[in-house]
Amino acid sequence: MKDFKNLILLACISLTTQSIFGYTLKEGNVTALVGPFIYKSNFATTETGGNSPYLGDVGLVVQGDVSDHSALEIGLFHMNKIYLRTSGTQSITEQTQLFHVTMGYRYYFNPYLSLATAFYSAYSMADPQILHNDFAPGAELDTSARDKTEYGFDFSLETELWSQQNVAVIADARYALSVTNKANEKGDHYGLFLAVKFLVQEKPVVHRDPPKP
Repeated sequence: MKDFKNLILLACISLTTQSIFGYTLKEGNVTALVGPFIYKSNFATTETGGNSPYLGDVGLVVQGDVSDHSALEIGLFHMNKIYLRTSGTQSITEQTQLFHVTMGYRYYFNPYLSLATAFYSAYSMADPQILHNDFAPGAELDTSARDKTEYGFDFSLETELWSQQNVAVIADARYALSVTNKANEKGDHYGLFLAVKFLVQEKPVVHRDPPKP
């Protein structure tokens, strides 16, 4: 959790180095963000060696402006997520490949800083792998890595690092809070999404001819 706080601090510090080209929201505009996603499941290394390293993957977010200070967004992140489940002093960590899909609302405090809340669903794409297991063979607990679907809420703090005309570089600190964790399971994760943001579609301007005399 300390590492996630450091990500938030980094995003806030970056505000002091902003360019003068902050993105201006406009109802009807559609933008896309694509880039690497560095993430970690939110649990510490266990006494017997179960751990959650930082992993890297890729993310895609599409935002549609609904006003001059807010947008709706849909995100898609490919992950190899790790889950921890414990019973007493024993634990098991499992990893699965999944797609993490978010749908939510983003509010812009200014052109450089925004906050988003989203609902997420995650879909397993492969059989899980056991990374660490303290239990006897056949007696291990199952984790959410074996489930087909996971649900929860995503929280995002996004800041613009640099921009030029219709292209920007974004740092997005994210936290995913699972609501489908099993008993004594750690299934939350946090990460940093470093993305290039670009304008996909601009709201067309309708020009009306002046009335004829």
